[in-house]
Amino acid sequence: MLHLLLVTCGALHIRLFQGTSAVNTWVRGYAHWTGAGSRFSFFAPGVSPAVRVAFDVEHPDGERLQDDFQFDNSALNVRVYAMLLRFGLNDGQDKMARAWAAAMFGRHADARSVTVRMEMLEVPTMEAHREGAPLVWTETYRAVFEHRLATHSDAQAVAP
Repeated sequence: MLHLLLVTCGALHIRLFQGTSAVNTWVRGYAHWTGAGSRFSFFAPGVSPAVRVAFDVEHPDGERLQDDFQFDNSALNVRVYAMLLRFGLNDGQDKMARAWAAAMFGRHADARSVTVRMEMLEVPTMEAHREGAPLVWTETYRAVFEHRLATHSDAQAVAP
């Protein structure tokens, strides 16, 4: 019965147990551990936005191709998606984009440049959807990385 009460309160966004008593702490821990305290936000605006990253790779001959950074291993694809969700945090975007570009240069060794594009899916309100408003992918980040060949001055001297 307590579980059902916690599920209902979570879905209705009602906080039943507040405070720091041992009972409150135990109930909040139970709700968190079992998922009973979830807010059950399956619909906008409570749902995290869908995001995707695209890589535009340009080769020396001018040929352009798009790499979606997908792998045959589904566990790796889940990890890439987890990185995408964190990409929205502005403090690390440039560093993560540089790392992804380096990975693309590793996949496409002869590439001249890699453009990293982050896109977010904009979901219309239910009213707008009923009127035919489409889902729209909006670019939220773009960075172009040029392939730089190592020169002698870039090399570190190693003493014997």
